Amino acid sequence: MSKLFKRNTNFRSLLLFTSFFGIGRGIFAMFMMWAIHALYQNPIYTGVAGAMFAAPMMASFIIGPFVDRWCKVAVLRISCFVMLIAVGVVMVAPNVFDGPGAWFMLFSILMFSIAAVFGNAAGTALLPQVVGGDDLVKANVMVQITGTVTGLAIGVVLYVLMVRGAAFELVYGVNAAVLLLGLVFSFGLRGARAVAEAEQVSFKAYFNELRAGLSFVAKGAMLPLVIGMIFMSFAADMAYVNLPMFAEEHLGTATGFIILSAIAMAGGVIGSYIGGVVAPKLALWKIFVMCFIAAGVARILFVMVIPDNFTRALLIHVLYAGLASTVVIFFRSLTQKLPPSHFVGRVTTLTASFQGVAAAFGALLGGYLGSVLPRVDVVFFIQGAAYIAIGLGLFVSGRVRGLPKIGDVVAEEGL
Repeated sequence: MSKLFKRNTNFRSLLLFTSFFGIGRGIFAMFMMWAIHALYQNPIYTGVAGAMFAAPMMASFIIGPFVDRWCKVAVLRISCFVMLIAVGVVMVAPNVFDGPGAWFMLFSILMFSIAAVFGNAAGTALLPQVVGGDDLVKANVMVQITGTVTGLAIGVVLYVLMVRGAAFELVYGVNAAVLLLGLVFSFGLRGARAVAEAEQVSFKAYFNELRAGLSFVAKGAMLPLVIGMIFMSFAADMAYVNLPMFAEEHLGTATGFIILSAIAMAGGVIGSYIGGVVAPKLALWKIFVMCFIAAGVARILFVMVIPDNFTRALLIHVLYAGLASTVVIFFRSLTQKLPPSHFVGRVTTLTASFQGVAAAFGALLGGYLGSVLPRVDVVFFIQGAAYIAIGLGLFVSGRVRGLPKIGDVVAEEGL
């Protein structure tokens, strides 16, 4: 992996940009959820916040054909800049308005998330243009590790600040600084020019391209995998919006949510390591099935163990996060490698749209369940059971069992 980093300067710039872009996005999501729970103590509000983070993903399929045509480096820069502005607005709002209220915060989440959708699609489509062949999984693993390690360091600093009573403005100031670094590193990126810059995308051409993307997603192993990722997003957001309340019940303070979120980031390193180890050894179908089932079991064990042994529960939480991130790494690698290069953007945004719809509904349902169930633990048991069911569903799918190792996946042409 170090050779890839040294010999490919464009990948090095992309790695640095995506790390700070992802960290900035993660910090904003984590602390907005914590702030809304701390300020309003209402699971409905955290559920709506989760839906606002996911809602723009519903419409991400609209941008897929355009991202495939546009200069992806320019899209990344603009997305990062808009996210920076959104964080800046949240940072200064309490000093300009007298308590802007929950709906102002929710609107800021929506604006931030719209920009993030464009950036995610462009970054996913750009990576296989920068790194090709068997290095693609290595590149995704390096992106995951670099972002996780850097994010952990920044997360520790932010947690210490919050424990010491730092104002929200300081937290979002750090968030803005991280995104600003990402924007700076973006100017070291080089990418292919926009496809047919002068060509206007007609409605007919757009819908033809969209239909072609849908046809690709609906065939072969992609269909059951996309369905699995949809249910994963639904269950994950259903649980995630209840994590602040879960942490407060079991750890005595809402800032325990920051601890669990930071520990989950550490699990991303484990997921990256698992991905690097198993990629050349196991067929993709085995990786997906085993990781889903093991992640579900780990989630259930985490909830069962945390009342009696917090340290052991944290270790299980790290394992769960590592297994879940392994699934994401290999699904991302497959969507980058299986479609032709000019299809990657629209396939990525189509799958993101489906996952966004599921995540938004999962967040809203999670907010409702958190307000009516006698114990929030039940939501996490449901999540674990859902992951196990997804793994078993993929196991019985003949399409999925036909998947080879990631290194043996060949892009389909003629689309």
